[in-house]
Amino acid sequence: MRILVVVQRYGAEVVGGAESHARTLAQRLGRRHEVEIATTNALDYWTWAEHFPPGESADDGILVRRFRVRSGRRKDYKEIESRVLLGPHSLADEWEWLRAQGPHAPDLLEFLHREGQRYHAIVFYTYIYEPTALGLPIIPERALLVSTAHDEAPLRLAPYRALFQLPRAIAFLTPEERDLVHGQFRNEHIPSDVIGLPLEPAPLGDAERFRAVHGVRGPIVVYLGQVTEAKGCDELLALWSSRDRGETLVLCGQVRMPIPERADVRALGEVSEETKRDALAAADLIVQPSHLESLGIVLLEAWQQATPALVNAASPVTAGQVARAAGGLAYGDLASFEAALAQLLAEGRSPGERGRDWVRAEYAPERFDRRVEDLVSVAAVMR
Repeated sequence: MRILVVVQRYGAEVVGGAESHARTLAQRLGRRHEVEIATTNALDYWTWAEHFPPGESADDGILVRRFRVRSGRRKDYKEIESRVLLGPHSLADEWEWLRAQGPHAPDLLEFLHREGQRYHAIVFYTYIYEPTALGLPIIPERALLVSTAHDEAPLRLAPYRALFQLPRAIAFLTPEERDLVHGQFRNEHIPSDVIGLPLEPAPLGDAERFRAVHGVRGPIVVYLGQVTEAKGCDELLALWSSRDRGETLVLCGQVRMPIPERADVRALGEVSEETKRDALAAADLIVQPSHLESLGIVLLEAWQQATPALVNAASPVTAGQVARAAGGLAYGDLASFEAALAQLLAEGRSPGERGRDWVRAEYAPERFDRRVEDLVSVAAVMR
């Protein structure tokens, strides 16, 4: 089959869960089908500033078409967001919000209008951005939606109400995402499956190397991801600042918020894949404070290193993952945070080892391939 994957950003340089998932799916489908990518020329998900040259290029043997971002995130976006998500507003305000968050790439939409029917199936990532919100309705009869939805206010806005009724098939990353979307849109009649993520066995990290390079002693709690309020890092740091028990909190990821100056908090910024594995191997546990996740990929990576996980109970997705894997605990407030942290430190690697066994069974690559192949076949128009 000839398959097109539409996603807001694409490439090895792009840091983002949905974008990484899209690249993995495209590469694996590319082993059996002719796969192409339609994306923007942005790299940064916040500004959507132009970065890559527009036009055609190759990524791991896959043709990538990058279309120019004609407008990125507007300077007044936060003001519009506050009005639309928190206060009285009009229908026009909701459509303005979609444009204001970016990326606006009208040439990509024109390409779908002009060339979409040349593909047997088109896979769209993710629901919230304009390339999918406006692109999928152009060619719904051969669309597979990978929504990466979570329980957030934008999911209830007008631009998305019809979107979830249109595709021929929907791929979910977790059972919790499936239940959320079905409950919100009553679209159980659309063929769907929980595809998860394919995970090959990961190289083991070097814990001693990490401790030596970064000069960290004693118990380590690691956070991986964007260090931002949107990921719950403000709440995590507030919990951490109210305690002094001898552990070190290590933050690995781009910092987009103030970090308190404390001896037991280390912000490393963005790190390499090798350093990430070393950090997970060195960690006594990983913490995931986000309320809004469609798939806790960092938990899966931690469990591959047999590292237990501590997650926010306000996130049904990550709390569900931890419960199914028996790979850690969830917390809700300072008292439960302290209790869960103490329990995981006392249990050692045992929860992480259970998580590792669960990941090996649930995220086997052949299982992912079979489920994706089935959904693409449902979406495909073969004439």
